[in-house]
Amino acid sequence: MAASTGFGRVPRAARGAALHRRIGTIAGAMAVGLTYIFLLAPIIVVIFTSFNPTTASAFPPRGFSLRWYREFAASGSFTSAFQFSLWLGALAAVFATTIGFLTAYAARRFVVRRRELVQSLAMLPVMIPHILIGISLLVMLTVVELPELLTLLLGHVIVCVPFTVAGILASLEAVDPGVELAARTLGASRLRVMWEIVIPLIAPGLLSSLIFAFIISFGDVYIALFLSGPGMTTLPIEIFTYLQWESTPVVAAITSVQVLMIIALGLVIERLVGLRKIIRI
Repeated sequence: MAASTGFGRVPRAARGAALHRRIGTIAGAMAVGLTYIFLLAPIIVVIFTSFNPTTASAFPPRGFSLRWYREFAASGSFTSAFQFSLWLGALAAVFATTIGFLTAYAARRFVVRRRELVQSLAMLPVMIPHILIGISLLVMLTVVELPELLTLLLGHVIVCVPFTVAGILASLEAVDPGVELAARTLGASRLRVMWEIVIPLIAPGLLSSLIFAFIISFGDVYIALFLSGPGMTTLPIEIFTYLQWESTPVVAAITSVQVLMIIALGLVIERLVGLRKIIRI
């Protein structure tokens, strides 16, 4: 009897453990689901609000209309700011990716003992609030005479460089230094090795860093808030100025366009190398 009782306890204990694991799995899934709902609900509300046919930014919408998307396309101020943001973001992304590549390559190939220090210095702008960077650049204009556009571009490059360094460092980890050494042994110069061997091998990482830097620059508010001038208004600043006087679903329409553009670019990055490699700091 004692033996049968002992054997009878094992299945009950196993069933209890399985039940606890199942409850834990369900609770974890619910927690993850609620977290995603909490994070995505504001974006979903904005997207649905953009289709509201009335001037009220109401949710749920009282109908379906593309009125505010047409309003965005017909607005000279919004389209000009959108085009300027595209141009500024592309330029900042190119410069930031170039600087990021040179920094990451130097950290991997030349600075062996102080590699962690170089990487930490490159990531420093991530730890500094962007509003402080904007104020610092604004104060710098009172000391050093620079064109406002150049200062604005400089600010965007500063905040984008850490992300390009992180992404390119991740790509360089997959490049065997022996391949470069073999090319150097065969007579290739350092510049030719970089151009014909290293860059083609890390091309997906370079492109992903370029796109990610563009996203960061395009959505920046704090740098542009202090450094934008006449004819240099970015789209986030134009939206901020508009909301001080009016509140119509046109802002929701503009935001929806930005969200869809960023999602599309994010999918491209994920397809190329993965977002986790890019944002690893």
